[in-house]
Amino acid sequence: MTDSLDHPLTRLRWQWLGFAAAFAAVLLLAHQGLLRQWPAADAARWLLLATGALVVQMVIFWIALPLNRPQAADRLYVNLGYGNALTLLRGLLVSLLAGFLLGPTPTGALAWAPALLYGLERIIDFFDGIVARVTRRETRLGEILDMEFDGLGLLIAVALAVQYGKLPPWYLLLGVSRPLFVLGIWLRQRAAKPVYDLPPSDHRRVIAGLHTSFVAAVLWPVLAAPITLYASYLYAVPLVLSFGRDWLVVSGVIDATSSGYLARRRAAKRIVEGWLPLAARLVGGGLALYFLWQGGVTTALDPLWLLAAGCFLLGAVSRVAALLLAVYACVVMTAAGLQLDNALLLACTVAVLHLGGGRLALWSPEEKPLHSKLGAAPPQLPDAAA
Repeated sequence: MTDSLDHPLTRLRWQWLGFAAAFAAVLLLAHQGLLRQWPAADAARWLLLATGALVVQMVIFWIALPLNRPQAADRLYVNLGYGNALTLLRGLLVSLLAGFLLGPTPTGALAWAPALLYGLERIIDFFDGIVARVTRRETRLGEILDMEFDGLGLLIAVALAVQYGKLPPWYLLLGVSRPLFVLGIWLRQRAAKPVYDLPPSDHRRVIAGLHTSFVAAVLWPVLAAPITLYASYLYAVPLVLSFGRDWLVVSGVIDATSSGYLARRRAAKRIVEGWLPLAARLVGGGLALYFLWQGGVTTALDPLWLLAAGCFLLGAVSRVAALLLAVYACVVMTAAGLQLDNALLLACTVAVLHLGGGRLALWSPEEKPLHSKLGAAPPQLPDAAA
């Protein structure tokens, strides 16, 4: 009996029970708080949906417990580790977010709850992998939880944004883009058709991160629907192109290893990642300076917007400057309405956010951490004496 209780999988199941009980208690407490602001029926619906999302995630967690190890042949860790604990916290936030589906649009301070829940989940997503790598506790369990919670959280957030009129209904397809991609691969395998490997690319992670960050921002109550609906097209284009290119590769339409494809890819990169961002910087920076000089929208942060416009033009920390100018473009849109000039400014900032500073960029320190796994162990150098 003692051996059974001391078995690593048994100890992990007890930890699973602890997380399940703690998360269930949080949902009950949140339900009690909602009863003070919502009718009992709406609060009960919130609890039902939140519990459903939690059950789905805890079932995935239970099934994947035997994978709490780096590789299949490695020993099972007896503790979940800090990285997995952070990922599970993300699952709790996704469950709390799911409760707002099909319910009334929150008002007052509660209107910020969906944005804060998904925004915090996105922030923790940035750190859980770093923590796992720093503590040398990367596991297959963590990979599965991260992937599944990412997908479920994105789908729920997109569905809420559509429900609130912040995103068009067709955007739901982008919310399930990755599951559809995986389903397509499975169907090809079932039909005995070849599935080709994707070449490594750090741009996929950048595009995915920007997309989920955009969805989190869409849930902010201060952003009006005309702005978010327009921005949805700007963020949909790179995501569709990325998944479209990857599907052509895995289905064999494109041979990613052929010399012809590699030559065309290099030529396209020179234009798309070199000259296009330069043009976006010149146009967007000029527009931002024009808006600031015109003084139609004056805020206490004008010196910051001016600094961002200068950095954007010069290509100094281009993506950071682009993020600041994207916020500024939304400020202008909120005050003056969606117009051609401020819409073009936002389009330029989104282009630089996705592509970087491009040609003649002065300084791009953000590129290295953006395209690398933070916290990963440095590569082993060969022994000099060997």
